[in-house]
Amino acid sequence: MEIEKIKELYRDVPEAELTARERTLVALLSRTSADFSRLPVGRFRILQFSVADFPEFVENLRFVLPDLIGQDSEKQFVIEEYTGKNLSKSELSDSLRVLSQDMGEKLESYIGSFVPREDLAKVYAEESEFFRQRASFSEVILAHALSQVDSTLVNNVKQELLQSPDDIELVRALYTTKGNQVAAAKLLYVHRNTLLNKMKKYEQKYGLQLIGSDLVLAYSLIGAGMDRVFPLS
Repeated sequence: MEIEKIKELYRDVPEAELTARERTLVALLSRTSADFSRLPVGRFRILQFSVADFPEFVENLRFVLPDLIGQDSEKQFVIEEYTGKNLSKSELSDSLRVLSQDMGEKLESYIGSFVPREDLAKVYAEESEFFRQRASFSEVILAHALSQVDSTLVNNVKQELLQSPDDIELVRALYTTKGNQVAAAKLLYVHRNTLLNKMKKYEQKYGLQLIGSDLVLAYSLIGAGMDRVFPLS
């Protein structure tokens, strides 16, 4: 009962207004335990959402994902069974974007990984925290690893990046569009040739490319980065 009172106290308080200690407390209280023991033997993934009308959303989602076998309206998640014909994360992300546009509703989502039934509860607890942090699995793991790295090179790159708003914008645009230069140029309101020049200067400045692991590293340093790390237990 006391835990519920504490949760209610912080429920509508913006995270930016919380102290570091309060954020830790809220994170601990928000860790979710769930019982998936009634599921059949197999592999499953959990898709988490934040949407205004969850029941209507799920009805539409079933047309996209025929292998849904469960849902929780209160926590806003659905369970999908692995069949070998499931959409990839990229395909599902695109489908969710279209579905959100068709419904005219703002949608936030976290696409989990397929895991054996016996691991689902623990994985869901981890992924719930990732979703709360609005970070992907890779971002969280990389950020956690970076917090343990004592590297002059990494620190220098980070400091230079944080002092350059233009470079930060460039990294975020390319990361958000998954390296699509045409889409990134549109986000930055520049011609593609201008974007290419920016990318060339960036590579000359930092010695890093804006593709692959170099791009993920840069994004982790400036965005998903060090101030959003939480302990992995």
